Amino acid sequence: MNNKLYFKLAATNLKNNLRMFLPYIVTCIVIIALFYTINNLVNAEALKSISGGNFTIDVMKFGSILFTVLSLLFLMYTNSFIFKRRQKEIGLYNLLGLEKKHIKKILLIENWILAFITMFIGILMGTMFNQIVGKAMSSLMNVSLSVNAISLSAMIKTIATYMIFFLIIYLSNLKQIHSIRVIELMKGAQVGEVEPKAKFIWALLGVISLITGYSLSFKVNNPKDDLNVMLMVIIFVIIASYLLFIAISIVVLKILRKNENFYYNKKYFTLISTLLYRMKLNAVGLSNIAVLSTATLIVMTTTVSLYFGVDKELNNAFQYDVSIENTVENQTEQKKLQEFIDSNKERFGIEIKSATSYRGGKYAADLTGDGKEEFFLLLPLEDFNKLTKRNLSLAANEVLLLEDEVTAKLKSITVEDTSFDVIDTVKDFPIDTSLGNSVDANWMFVIAPLTGDLALKVGLENPVVFTMFQDFNMQGSTNAVNEFSHEIAKKAESIGNVDVSSKSIYRETLLVRYGSLLFLGMFISIILFAETALMIFYKQITEGYDDRKRFSIMKKVGMSDKEIRKTIRKQTLIMFFAPLAVALMHLVVSLQLVTNIIGIAIEDMGLIVLGSSLFAAIIYTVIYGVTFIFTEKSYKKIVGQ
Repeated sequence: MNNKLYFKLAATNLKNNLRMFLPYIVTCIVIIALFYTINNLVNAEALKSISGGNFTIDVMKFGSILFTVLSLLFLMYTNSFIFKRRQKEIGLYNLLGLEKKHIKKILLIENWILAFITMFIGILMGTMFNQIVGKAMSSLMNVSLSVNAISLSAMIKTIATYMIFFLIIYLSNLKQIHSIRVIELMKGAQVGEVEPKAKFIWALLGVISLITGYSLSFKVNNPKDDLNVMLMVIIFVIIASYLLFIAISIVVLKILRKNENFYYNKKYFTLISTLLYRMKLNAVGLSNIAVLSTATLIVMTTTVSLYFGVDKELNNAFQYDVSIENTVENQTEQKKLQEFIDSNKERFGIEIKSATSYRGGKYAADLTGDGKEEFFLLLPLEDFNKLTKRNLSLAANEVLLLEDEVTAKLKSITVEDTSFDVIDTVKDFPIDTSLGNSVDANWMFVIAPLTGDLALKVGLENPVVFTMFQDFNMQGSTNAVNEFSHEIAKKAESIGNVDVSSKSIYRETLLVRYGSLLFLGMFISIILFAETALMIFYKQITEGYDDRKRFSIMKKVGMSDKEIRKTIRKQTLIMFFAPLAVALMHLVVSLQLVTNIIGIAIEDMGLIVLGSSLFAAIIYTVIYGVTFIFTEKSYKKIVGQ
């Protein structure tokens, strides 16, 4: 055969199978467009110039790798569905006289036609997506961001990556052709599944795995320390998800069939028989959908929670709008900065509120004798008295502590084998105690005389480690506060030896950081749901062809069209929404675990996580329902209803 005939056969095959290929082609185009977009962002110079931009670039690089892996898995899995439906067609070619080398060439041309169409349109769409993405990221991050529409490096990487993917798919199809005999190719997707046996041991293991996974998830208090437990939770829940459909569902259906009053009711007889006969084949697909849906919901919940937890983290980290630190030896520099603030606040329309200043030092030592170092802030008694307008006195070896669960029980603390008596605890500290919200350590707050033994022990009298702290709020418009915060930070940088922390500036950094994570979460959610939707679609199509003959027989033996339609509706509803129900159940149980994981970065996120999970569940269920409507129509057309 000449090349023209090969191309004609390949084009005809794609045209005749357009109904099966079209969802796959559309999804490939979208994924390629997103892949091009995310790799364009990695090279965006505009991101490097904004606060937190390097973090965003690192996130996008990680997202690019994750996207690559998910894309390959998605293409391979979807191709397996398509190839199974085409086995009979390929077998027919063989019987008509085409050798396997001819079939290979036809498949090769088909593969590269699909590759060219999807990559050309995908990259073209990606260039248009870039502008939308730039505006969306600007909105999420609250910064001005311009992204180039065309990136040669992103284009080359996209073409090279997906050329390799389509080659892998082609080689996979060749392997299947070589390993299957002609008679098996002719049977193709008609090869049915025998009725599965009820495996009570597997079902019991599924129940045990589910209970174990759920129980362990509630025991993860610190995700960093309990990483192994988290991995065990994931493993047990995934195993339980598969066994739930593979074994537990079979056992339940068999029990229902043994109930004669229930089983021989015309409403359930056909439904139970059909589900039982098909469950062995459906179970793996349903399990995959449940696992992917769970992953999508958790990714959405986590990234949305982080983004909307920005204000919570700001309030945890900052009690004041601006905090200034410098060592006592650099008092001249701090005085210059203070003069700048005083002389420029009116120009920006700012009024200074709640100003406070004090001295102290930050140290680390095993105060409690438990073998672990505690970070502590040492506040001189003289400054404590000035801030609280009190007149307390302490002996050289005596201290006061801020009361919490740990310090309330302490009678003494130890620094380098020297013990200091805890005379009392104070309920409230007169300064910002937000250091206690540090994600890396729990801080203790100690009050001791400036000339006492503890101050001498840690070297507090040394100007190099003796720090001046100054905090204040700013009253004015949001823009004015932000602009003045930046000006103070710039002035401090030009003066030197003065550190400035600003709530407004830190908010910008958080919006960039969590905005990029939210954006990446949206990308990952799209590809996970695309894989889920196509998995559902092709599963329904495959079952439609398998069920068409079965429903035809039922019609011949006396079932009315109405009864058949009811059976179809019940079957599709169960097959469709059972994985979603399992995913939502997993999401609900995982909320505490997700809250603890997010708690590494932001504390007290329970309500935000709950709201984000509800948002994710509603959005996902709506999209899932729309997918159900479209796939149900295709299924009904195939079975003739």
